Amino acid sequence: METDRPEDDKGPARSSAGRPRDGKIDAAIVQATRDLLLETGYSALSLSAIAARAGTTTAAIYRRWSGKAQLVHEAILPAEVMAMPSASGDVVEDVRALVEATRIMFDRPEVRMALPALIADTVADPDVHSRMTSRFAESLATFRTRIGAQPGSPDDDGDLPLLAEVVVGSAIFRIIVRHDAPLDDAWVDDLTTLISSGWTTMTRGSTSG
Repeated sequence: METDRPEDDKGPARSSAGRPRDGKIDAAIVQATRDLLLETGYSALSLSAIAARAGTTTAAIYRRWSGKAQLVHEAILPAEVMAMPSASGDVVEDVRALVEATRIMFDRPEVRMALPALIADTVADPDVHSRMTSRFAESLATFRTRIGAQPGSPDDDGDLPLLAEVVVGSAIFRIIVRHDAPLDDAWVDDLTTLISSGWTTMTRGSTSG
């Protein structure tokens, strides 16, 4: 790994103690990561290639991200893409909105390209896994409260709400196992119908007991 040299981040906003890091370098690194993923795939992607494409150094990357897995995760799943919509109060519409938001999150070329190997790297590294899970915290909280906060709805005390497991898991399975199958309108409709009908049944069961 390269040593951290003062000239790695050119300009007055280099990432030194007490000073903000250069957002232009961040953006260049993220864009280079997305571009190279589509060109080379995840396995062949290297931090040195990303640094060269972004016009910076690997030391500058390591000051911002712990390694390739964390960088790729943040590059393909930025905060604005992971944001979940607010609840409407209608179960079917809320489920549909979550399914549609998940489709938007995962149905992009760079995500499809990186996801299989990225998941393997994430599972293999507890630190990376922890960092990535914490990035999903707000989205997962939305999954939990969007339906669970409604009167009579089943509650879930786990770290990953069951609704998130079903919706996100379905998208990931489709990308990895059925890699040619699209996350299209039909998928959104079918999954919404399946989940909302089951959820309504569970809700009725909990209220009748």
